[in-house]
Amino acid sequence: MKPRHPKKFSTAVTKVRSGLGEAECARIVGRSGSLIRKWADPDHASTPNLDQALALDLAYIKKGLGRPPLMELYEKLISDVVDAELPASETIDVLLATLSVQGVVGDLSEAIRAALSAEGPGGVSMTPRERVSILEILERLEQQADLIEDAVEDD
Repeated sequence: MKPRHPKKFSTAVTKVRSGLGEAECARIVGRSGSLIRKWADPDHASTPNLDQALALDLAYIKKGLGRPPLMELYEKLISDVVDAELPASETIDVLLATLSVQGVVGDLSEAIRAALSAEGPGGVSMTPRERVSILEILERLEQQADLIEDAVEDD
């Protein structure tokens, strides 16, 4: 078994493939099982495109397997770039700030889906804990939107 680096797409694809199965991943993206294996191979340069990654993450969530691995990886990679390359005193780049919002929106979507799921603790009604969690995510989203506004105003 090849070692997996936690911040590589091959690792995220491997997690999705383990949860859904190779054949199901191939069916979801309309490609072959061998392509799924290539995406999961850390020595292969092939990666899913955005539509394929979205489809795999959505299937992963719908199956109740947890947070979407590809989106989560994407969010971590963006955060690493923002944290490493942009000192606090410099203007936040509009593109990076905008991409960071996508990760928070994904968290929000997942939290709302879980809160309204019939299998959740409150059934199709939100519990107080779920409401607090969603409000906290909305606060993060507002903070990210403020970064975009600041970046646009500074340009």
